[in-house]
Amino acid sequence: MKTRFIDILDNLEADIIAICIFVTLPVLAVQVVARYVFSYSFSWAEQVARIGFVWICMAGISLAAKKQMHLKVEMATEYLPRSIAKYIELFSDIFTIVFCLFLSYKIAGIVFMQFTKWQTFPSMTWLPVWVMYIPGVLGTLGVAIRTFIVRICPLLKHNGSIKE
Repeated sequence: MKTRFIDILDNLEADIIAICIFVTLPVLAVQVVARYVFSYSFSWAEQVARIGFVWICMAGISLAAKKQMHLKVEMATEYLPRSIAKYIELFSDIFTIVFCLFLSYKIAGIVFMQFTKWQTFPSMTWLPVWVMYIPGVLGTLGVAIRTFIVRICPLLKHNGSIKE
């Protein structure tokens, strides 16, 4: 199932990660030099690094779901017959999708609350706090979409039956 939407999602996630790394690493390098060489610390550098790290992680969890690289407890599926294990895997995938959609919804509520109150970061009064919560919505939504595309769609292509 390769569509324009998936191509855009792939590129967007990779671009977000690259941009955040490109911004975060120099800021941290300058902060370290300023702190240890000049005994000076920028008040905003830690916050920029934290926001960058959050954006990198949340874009990364969606990419990990695309590549099926998330950790799973597979003990039950390893020791049970394949005819039973495939249903446990299906349940696990459906649970992951539902949980990520629920989590995305709850984080979106926090984003909306932060947006309406217009709370800003203490060290960067021009930047609203909701900027740090948006990747949570996007990342968990991305995991739900990726899990559906990578794990559920192949099952639906086989007329709804779960193949070995």
